[in-house]
Amino acid sequence: MGAFRGPNTFGFFRNGDFREGSNSNFTFGTYVGSGGPNNEPYIEITGGGGGSGLSSDFMEVDVNNTYQMIMYAKTIQTGSDGNLAGGHLGFACYDSDKNFIDRRNLKGLGDTTLTRDHSPGDNALYVADASGWATSEFVGHRGYNLFGGQYPYSEGYTRYKSSDDAYATSGITNIGGGEWRIDLNSGKELGTYSDVLSGGVYPAGTYVSNAKAGSTYNYVLSAPNYPTTWTRYSTTPEITGEGGSEQGSFSTIFRYKTKYIKFLILKNYNNRSANPQDHVYGLSQIFFGRILDNKDYRNIL
Repeated sequence: MGAFRGPNTFGFFRNGDFREGSNSNFTFGTYVGSGGPNNEPYIEITGGGGGSGLSSDFMEVDVNNTYQMIMYAKTIQTGSDGNLAGGHLGFACYDSDKNFIDRRNLKGLGDTTLTRDHSPGDNALYVADASGWATSEFVGHRGYNLFGGQYPYSEGYTRYKSSDDAYATSGITNIGGGEWRIDLNSGKELGTYSDVLSGGVYPAGTYVSNAKAGSTYNYVLSAPNYPTTWTRYSTTPEITGEGGSEQGSFSTIFRYKTKYIKFLILKNYNNRSANPQDHVYGLSQIFFGRILDNKDYRNIL
């Protein structure tokens, strides 16, 4: 690990090796000055109930480059239930304005086009194909995206989206002739996005997609239970490119229009129903580095 004692910009999330002698940037844990891997510093966390722990800083990335993530975790004290601590590890994606990129901001599920001109306030969408749109009871699966203007479909990302429960489970109808109708719930009518309008309408051919909730973050290091010895978790040199809402929970592809990331842990998610939340665990050497000269940093970290 000594090979990584260079500038923070080399790869660590700021203070990812806790060289600052504090929990700065990782305030969801308590700083401990020794006892980590090779007796180095770490942060200690108790319980968490599955809540999100995010680094404070935004770390800039270039989706055209390739990155690797590596870190160490350890259960320091098992819970009263006898279980190891554990939970998802990875990163969260943000756009150039530092808005969080939810899967519901992306194309990739039920992508289709309007078959008629629409106006703001319309309570139904007429589209070319809604066969791939969700009709599940979970309200987070039933939303819609609209693309255009500053959020063109070709870039895969939009802030023009409905809230959840935009249409009923029975709100999708194949009306024939290559056309489907999506009836929108009250209060979920088509919004006003001025830069998408042409002559006061959203013209036929405008792209829409199913805004469907899924994995909240990119859990690239999976969701392990942490052993009682310091254990390394890592990706290969594979984190690169952009993808849409069809990407799975453990995707190593950045979300469309990602400009920044933050470190992410779902704190003790694997025991989120345990009461009390008294599992104690540590994190150390939290690294996210750009691949240079085809290196695999697992060989030196």
